Amino acid sequence: MNYSNFIKTIKYSFLVTSVSITLLIINDNFSNKSEVVLSQKTTTNEFSSISQILHKPMFMSIDNKKQPFKVMAAKATRFKNEPNIFNLDNPTGEIKSGDEVFFLSGDHGVFNKDIQQLKVNGNVKFKNESDMVFQTSEMYFDFNKEILSGRKKVKGKKNNSLIISEGFKILNKGEKIFFTGKTKLTLINK
Repeated sequence: MNYSNFIKTIKYSFLVTSVSITLLIINDNFSNKSEVVLSQKTTTNEFSSISQILHKPMFMSIDNKKQPFKVMAAKATRFKNEPNIFNLDNPTGEIKSGDEVFFLSGDHGVFNKDIQQLKVNGNVKFKNESDMVFQTSEMYFDFNKEILSGRKKVKGKKNNSLIISEGFKILNKGEKIFFTGKTKLTLINK
């Protein structure tokens, strides 16, 4: 009799131990799966609107006068809801007009590929190959109309002369430059 009670006790203890271990394994697996599902949902929600991220993209085209231009960036992000609009990090541009080449750069930008317009902000610089340099915090460039403009304070230099203005508009790739608002011009003769 003693022997059969001992066997029954061991039998039931093994049964209780195996059920306990099974429940612990199921509980542990269920909690790990829920963490994975939650983290995947968070990732999916954060990037659901992003269609594409491009590293070092280059957009090339020609303007109305068949002159080439390039827009480049360190990184461009395109969203699903607006596939032809690119948010640019550290954008740069190169515009050719006849024999002269103009360069622009900034911290951030937005390029609308459909209407060929570029908005650059941050530390914006626009210069030619020689000594003309404009610095501002925001500028717009319409590649179709060939108009570069800005409504923020601009500082320009050429041949040691200096101009400071509240805004500007450059037409025909530098042939005509208009300054808007209060303007201070300092001409220095070499």
